[in-house]
Amino acid sequence: MFLVGAQVAHANLPKGPLWGFLRHTASIRQGAGPARFYVFFDPNCPYCHKLYETLQPLIQRTGLAVRWVPVGILALSSYGKAAALLEAADPAATLARMERGFRNGRGALRPARATPRVARALLYNVRLFEASGAQGVPFLVFRTPAGDVRTIEGDPPDAALARIVADITGPSRSRSQTAGP
Repeated sequence: MFLVGAQVAHANLPKGPLWGFLRHTASIRQGAGPARFYVFFDPNCPYCHKLYETLQPLIQRTGLAVRWVPVGILALSSYGKAAALLEAADPAATLARMERGFRNGRGALRPARATPRVARALLYNVRLFEASGAQGVPFLVFRTPAGDVRTIEGDPPDAALARIVADITGPSRSRSQTAGP
């Protein structure tokens, strides 16, 4: 059984293994900066939804690039919604629309039947999620400026998340653009 909104736990992982496998996940990219967060999420997870909302201003302000990795594990409709996200013509817009309509613990998206390609991609995502030792969503994976790979399981407090983002992205673009001589 998977936990939702589990206690926040930081873990140092070896620099290579997990981070190297993340680039093969089927994910939805948001933001254009060089720093990256990978967030394993379920479309029906209220804690994942809260994290999505919390990250939006940080993405805009800092240039953080987030890769949303759907795993579809919590409810009967989760897998089909994860498939619908990956099958969409514009996955980022579909994710945003789903999150805007999130109600009663459910993402606002009609489940879809996964094509064989998307079914393999979702299986890879879930297997990597399980192999990482994660037991709940959201599950964040990021690299520190020193190159260490860290994870957070659950929805971190907003202030802690903001500190982590500031640490991995450096000074925000909005501050650097307004700073005078």
